[in-house]
Amino acid sequence: MSTGQHYDLYSHDFRASTHETYARMREESPVHVQPGLDGETPIWFVTRYDDVVALLTDNERFVLDPALVFTSEELAEGRASGALPDLDPRVNTSLLNLDGTDHRRLRKLVSKAFTPRMVEQLRPRIQEVADALIARVAANGRMELVDDFAFPLPITVIAELLGIPVEDQDRFRTWSSNLVTPALTPELQELAGRRTDEFLAYLDDLFARRRVEPSADLVSALVRAEDEGDHLSANELSSMVVLLIVAGHETTVSLITNAVHALLTHPDQLEALRADVTPMPLAVEELLRFDSPVERTITRWVASDVELGGRTLARGDLAIAVIGSANRDRAQFADADMLELDRAENRHVGFGRGPHFCLGAPLARLETEVALTTLLDRLPSLRLAITEADLYWRPIPLFRSLASLPVEWDV
Repeated sequence: MSTGQHYDLYSHDFRASTHETYARMREESPVHVQPGLDGETPIWFVTRYDDVVALLTDNERFVLDPALVFTSEELAEGRASGALPDLDPRVNTSLLNLDGTDHRRLRKLVSKAFTPRMVEQLRPRIQEVADALIARVAANGRMELVDDFAFPLPITVIAELLGIPVEDQDRFRTWSSNLVTPALTPELQELAGRRTDEFLAYLDDLFARRRVEPSADLVSALVRAEDEGDHLSANELSSMVVLLIVAGHETTVSLITNAVHALLTHPDQLEALRADVTPMPLAVEELLRFDSPVERTITRWVASDVELGGRTLARGDLAIAVIGSANRDRAQFADADMLELDRAENRHVGFGRGPHFCLGAPLARLETEVALTTLLDRLPSLRLAITEADLYWRPIPLFRSLASLPVEWDV
């Protein structure tokens, strides 16, 4: 199974040369197997665009539910145990982790809230939030972009959409980071368990209040669906809200931050956009491609033997699609390593592809469009206040996410 080659995919050094590493993988071993984060479990890493699309769109042979791969006897024997972390079903029974009928049923419950038409109605409120955040810091000549702008913007929007008090946003940040950061030691696992319990206790209290005093928000709608019995179980309710809170801001925080970083390190592209923000939607698509906030998919099971990129993946194997690599594949994108904000042919996979295409993509796109337009308009001399050598990328395999991005401007 092994190719003998091993790539560093988790260290701080890897984060400083991520795209160079992926370029080597696409060239040398585009469908590559090596141990995952635990250092033991073999995982196939799929890095070329065509292979990534094939994996994402084939929900018969690449699945999320091990019950679709193994027989009940094999599951009882522990065939699927240890390959993936055991996650609390109260946070892991969401459409992100299900296939087929269950996935479609849960997606239908919330999809109407995230259509482009419904999301567009949020534009005035998103603009109001962005303006207020800039007003707080404009006179300072400096801010930490993640804490002061990129995080509070999407968390405010998703909290209001769900009907959750926005003053709790800092707690959400801790809980969300807890859920997406691997816990590799017994001490970290114990801490992660405590924080998950805190998050779920908060949600249980919120659900109880919404049953007594429902309002015109998404949590109230989901609680009603659970009470109807056939549509949403208790685990599905809590998992859905956790997913909406976590996915509803993690991706957008990283997208806004990565986009600002890319623009400030490509002054020619920045100046062109400053001169005319009309093509901002097109620019957002290129920024999504250039430094994809979702770098890798969650791990999928191989349901039956399949050939991919010249390699044979066997039933029961594990596979990850590396979105950040596919979006820099020179076979798909001309001058793939260059930022070209007017790129017209841009079928990137920044939000995935197939049945698990990101439900919140319209909202993330709009929030990023408003965020960048507001920054360019209100802070025209915006520039980095940190060197590239001092950047620190969060140690989260799923996301390409800066921990902070200090910026400054002329007052």
